[in-house]
Amino acid sequence: MNTFKWIWGYLYQTRGMILLGVGVLALQQLVQIMAQGSQKFLIDDVLIGKQYGQLTWVLLYLASTSLVSYGLNWWGNYLTRLNQLTLHRRMGSSLMAVIQRKPVAEIQNQRTAKWVQYFTSDIQQVADFLSRDLAKGVQQVAATLFLIGIIAWASPMILILVVVFSVFYIGLGRYFGPIMRRQTREMQEKRGDLLVKIEEGIASTREVIAYNRMAWEEKNFRSAFAAFFDKVMENGKMSNTQLLLSNSIQWIGRLGVLVIGGYEVIQGSATLGMFVVVYQYSNQLFSSFQNVFNFFMNLSGRMAYVDRVKGLFEQEQTPAGTKKLTGAVRSIRFDQVSFAYSEESRSVLNRLSLVLETGRKIAIVGTSGGGKSTIAQLLLRFFEPTQGAIRVNGKTLNEIRLDDWMSRISVVFQEPFLLPDTIRSNLLLGREHITEEQLIEACRIAQIHDFIESLEQGYETIIGERGYTLSGGQRQRLAIARAIVGDPEILLLDEATSALDMETERRMQEELDQIRKGRTTIIIAHRLSTIRNADHILVMDQGRLAEQGTHEELMATGDIYKRLVASVAEAS
Repeated sequence: MNTFKWIWGYLYQTRGMILLGVGVLALQQLVQIMAQGSQKFLIDDVLIGKQYGQLTWVLLYLASTSLVSYGLNWWGNYLTRLNQLTLHRRMGSSLMAVIQRKPVAEIQNQRTAKWVQYFTSDIQQVADFLSRDLAKGVQQVAATLFLIGIIAWASPMILILVVVFSVFYIGLGRYFGPIMRRQTREMQEKRGDLLVKIEEGIASTREVIAYNRMAWEEKNFRSAFAAFFDKVMENGKMSNTQLLLSNSIQWIGRLGVLVIGGYEVIQGSATLGMFVVVYQYSNQLFSSFQNVFNFFMNLSGRMAYVDRVKGLFEQEQTPAGTKKLTGAVRSIRFDQVSFAYSEESRSVLNRLSLVLETGRKIAIVGTSGGGKSTIAQLLLRFFEPTQGAIRVNGKTLNEIRLDDWMSRISVVFQEPFLLPDTIRSNLLLGREHITEEQLIEACRIAQIHDFIESLEQGYETIIGERGYTLSGGQRQRLAIARAIVGDPEILLLDEATSALDMETERRMQEELDQIRKGRTTIIIAHRLSTIRNADHILVMDQGRLAEQGTHEELMATGDIYKRLVASVAEAS
């Protein structure tokens, strides 16, 4: 997509407020110029012409235009700030939706700090550019055109001088613009690397202290900061160079205006008041040139941020699907499904064909690396099959609307993610329709309610970053309660009870079996004691379905399953 077309997409949504903000600031600049023009009458008519009766009117005009200018400036700045926040919110919401639709492999391959940088820095810079910088740029362009008109009327020679010097500004912009854009992009990349190091340093504090690697961690930080520092200084040197050159041009131009204007006063072709006002207008015009020049310099830098954000929007996304899934899920079928996590790695699933019978308790077991968890990842559409298709009610899964499909599934992972919030918030995840009775019942089934009630704050207890205040078993039980509280059509348990003791697990399984009768429950497990009473057991080996049946059937005929049971018995 063309960059300016992408920018216009966001400007169009807020066009009314942006145009109002731009218009107010442009009008403020014109009123300010009109206020300065009153000095000519003060000098020529009142002070030199001794028309003292005009003093009151001149002062009233100056005061009223100044007050209007101040008011417009306040209003314009307020509008640009409001527009900046509105654009930031809209782009942030869009970006969050984009990230949530990206392939999980890509999310996992990037550090969290890289994604955070898009929200905390890149989007803010783009929003600043589209609201404040754009409004200020139009304001300066309006002032420049108005001042050129006034100076052309008052002194054509001074205008010629100003136009000549403006050519130098254009030349500086053409030279420095691409350089500033490249340097800003490189600086942001190094800033992202530094944020990654900071995130890693904080997240790994326990291991760093345990292995006495504090000096090593500090060395890594210093190295990342040095790379960022070098880019900042490189950018700063270039900015100072262009500032030095532009200020020199401005100073020489002002000196030229003094010479020409002074000569015109001596020759009598201009009054002293006109000279003072034209000199001030010329200074302001040079400042406007400088501001327009700075705008285009900043534009080069801001476009680097635009390119980064726009590039993320244009990257591959998980297909959202268009077909609605009507009625209950009646069939889930894998047809010749193959999958590899990367082009370089071996296939985890090899032309896998199987049927997950709905309304029953299905267990998936097998050797390590056999593809058990991969089946869960594909069902959740975290990844797409390399070959073959997954079909639900005869429809290809990636054609079904993603939100429709995911609303029917709840999942519990071996290592569940918990928010640094209250227990209640972690259980509900924004599902406001869930009642207190449903919440408590789910926690009772998950064998976690009594523990929650023993806490001083109960369900309002803050559990800390990733639930660090809870044990592994408590985190898993909380995640199980979160999954079953909405009575999902399909419940997917991926090693969900690995941290529980045998007795707690047994009680929970009995409760789950009662409430999940007639519902689809898919269990991926290493601990085979949890799946003996499953309606159907699928045995995976090297990415293929090797055996299937009930526990009794597999014990009678299944070689791989019997070996798995025997190995578990020996380990215990």
